[in-house]
Amino acid sequence: MVGRIIAALLWLVLGLGAGARAAAPDLTLTATIEADSSEPFVGEMVLMTLKGDYAAFITLERFEAVQLPNFTWLQLGRDVWSKTRKNGREYTTVERKLALYPERTGRLTIGPFRHRLTLDDGNGHWSETTVTSNAVSLTVRPKPKTNAGWWLPAKDVSIDDRWDMDPAQLADGATATRTVTITAKGQTAAALPPPPKVIAPWLIAFIAPEQRSTKLTRDGPVGSVRWQWRMRLSKAEPGRLPAYDIPWFDTTSRQMRDVVLKSQRFAYATATAPEQVDAPRTNPAAWLLPLALGLGLPVAATLVGRRPRPPGEILARLRQALPEREALAMRLARLRGDARAYRTAAARRLTRRGLSPEHHLATLDTALFKAGEPADLAALDRQLRRLLRRR
Repeated sequence: MVGRIIAALLWLVLGLGAGARAAAPDLTLTATIEADSSEPFVGEMVLMTLKGDYAAFITLERFEAVQLPNFTWLQLGRDVWSKTRKNGREYTTVERKLALYPERTGRLTIGPFRHRLTLDDGNGHWSETTVTSNAVSLTVRPKPKTNAGWWLPAKDVSIDDRWDMDPAQLADGATATRTVTITAKGQTAAALPPPPKVIAPWLIAFIAPEQRSTKLTRDGPVGSVRWQWRMRLSKAEPGRLPAYDIPWFDTTSRQMRDVVLKSQRFAYATATAPEQVDAPRTNPAAWLLPLALGLGLPVAATLVGRRPRPPGEILARLRQALPEREALAMRLARLRGDARAYRTAAARRLTRRGLSPEHHLATLDTALFKAGEPADLAALDRQLRRLLRRR
C-alpha cells in the first residue's frame, strides 16, 4: 500500500514537471534590415525592424539603451503592439522601426538588441527575463565626392517655389516675397543643403530664418527646409536671379539627379531697359567695347563693299561665336579627367536647353555611382556636342 502511494506521488511530480516544461513561454526577438542597395553609401538610410513574438502575458517591458557607435539613428514613432495566433497559441507582438545612417565605411555590425520583460505565469507569480536578438551586418561604401559640397542621398527630393506676386511685373517700389520649400524622403532636415546666397548690385534682399522640420513615418523620415526672401529692386533697371542647382542621389535608381531653383526675371512693370545679371556697366571697358564695335564694324563692312549689319544682328552673331560658360567648364573637366565636375557642368547645360540630364548622362552616372566601367568622357563629350548642335 505504501509503495503504491509513493509511486503515485512520483508520477504526479514528474507529470507536473513535464507540463511546466511544455508550457515554457516562447520568446523571440528578431532584427532585420532593409536598404536600397546591398552595399549602401555613407549617409544613406538603412531601415531596421525589431520584431518580438512573445507567447506570454507581459506586465512590464523595456528595451535596453540602443548602442550604435557607427551610425546616427532615430526611432520611427512609437512601438506597435498587437495580438496574433500561431499554432493555436496566442502571441503578443511588438514592432520597433529605426532609421540608421552609417557614418563610416567597411563591414559594420548592428546589434544584438535586448528586451527586458516581466512575465506573469497566470497564477500571480512574476518573473523577469531578457530576450536577445540576432546581430546583422552590412558593408558600407564611401560617399562619392560632389562639386556641390554636400551629399544628399534620398528616395525622392521635390522643390516648391512660390512668389506672392509676379516678380517680372512689379508695381513701382513693390517688395516681393519668394518662398522655397525643399522636401526629401528618406532624409532628415539636417541633411538638406544651405540656402543660396541672393546677392546682386541691383537687388535689396533679406532672408528670414530658415525653418527645418522632420516628419517621422514607418517608411523613414521626411525632411523639409523652408527659405523665404523679401526682395525689391534698388534701381529702375530690371535684373535676373540666376538658377540654383541642387544635385541629389536617388537611392532607388542609384543615379544622380537634380532639382533646380529656376532663374527668374525681376523687374518693374514699367521697365523697358534690358535686364541685368551682374553689376551695372559703369567702368570704361563696359562702354568702350560697344563703342568700338559700333564704329569699327560699319567701317569694316564699307571697306569690303558690304552693307553694315544692324547692331542687334552683330551682337547675336557674337554671342553665337562665343562658347557657353558650361561648355568651357565641360572642356576643362574633360581635359582634367574629372568626371564629377564634367557631370555638374553638363547637367546645367542640358537643363538650360530643356533636355533631361538623367537620360543623357545615364552612362556617366552608372560609372560614378554603380562601380561600373570608367567613364569615357571623350566619347560622351562628342555625343553631347552632336546633340546640342541639333538644338
